[in-house]
Amino acid sequence: MNTILERNESNLVRDRSQFIGILIHLSSVDNVSQYLKDIKAEFPKAKHYCYAYIVGEKKKCSDDGEPAKTAGRPLLELLERKEMDEVLLVVVRYFGGILLGAGRLMSTYLETGVQTIDSADILQIETKYIYHCQFSYKDFDYLKRIAQKECFSFENISFEDKIDVDVLADENAGEQLASLFPGASIEVHGNKRVYRR
Repeated sequence: MNTILERNESNLVRDRSQFIGILIHLSSVDNVSQYLKDIKAEFPKAKHYCYAYIVGEKKKCSDDGEPAKTAGRPLLELLERKEMDEVLLVVVRYFGGILLGAGRLMSTYLETGVQTIDSADILQIETKYIYHCQFSYKDFDYLKRIAQKECFSFENISFEDKIDVDVLADENAGEQLASLFPGASIEVHGNKRVYRR
């Protein structure tokens, strides 16, 4: 799956109507109403604020007064096609006085959404397992040497008599770590999502 961490915008003008696409990282659906409120305050004279979001299994879309299925549904299907997750896509419309018709309206919302996603800094979402480990200094030096090859990364390092560290790695890495470091203490402490370019 893919996501963004930095807000991205794009603009499109069609028959005097202005369409502003806004893509925002969304860690929880609880934040949607606040983001929409902020966007309405940012663009107060717009006529429509159509949106779609995906956060895991939770998905929703809104045409916000546009003809049914001309805005929200195409935006949601676009997010699904682009394999996006943890995102809110809003297209703000300033009405220019010319009716586009359902077909052109839908294609314009879709084009704005595509432009907004394609110009964003897209990151891949990976699930990594957290292995809380305790190493000797000698073992930790060895671990650092093999980390790049094995795609391990480190968090929460503390240096005491031994080194306590959380190793982020794939699901099957626990057995690999145990075989490489037979004297080390290694426990699984859940998992977390990480974002990679």
